[in-house]
Amino acid sequence: MPDDYYLFKLGGQTSLITSVMVSLWGNKVLIECVYNPTERLPYVLVFQDCRDIMWTVHDSEKLHEMEADLIGFSLGVESHQKAAVITTDIFELSIIYGSFFLQKDW
Repeated sequence: MPDDYYLFKLGGQTSLITSVMVSLWGNKVLIECVYNPTERLPYVLVFQDCRDIMWTVHDSEKLHEMEADLIGFSLGVESHQKAAVITTDIFELSIIYGSFFLQKDW
């Protein structure tokens, strides 16, 4: 996978997005994922102090799918300097944020 996906240090397998949760009126965005669809190892991308969120649906025929293939990830620059961009086979999400961390328990 291109972009900044390697920064997660997960390995060479692909990831799926299973849920996107927006809380605190858009100030916090949690993107729940699974690494390696066969083993399904969960992790969460956590964006805090969000200032701007843009969501674009690319494939309306897949809206009822339970998971989206993560096909691109650019972390951008925190402190609201450059948007993170998460691209899937269904949608693209752009987030201008204050801080980011990856949460996983494995």
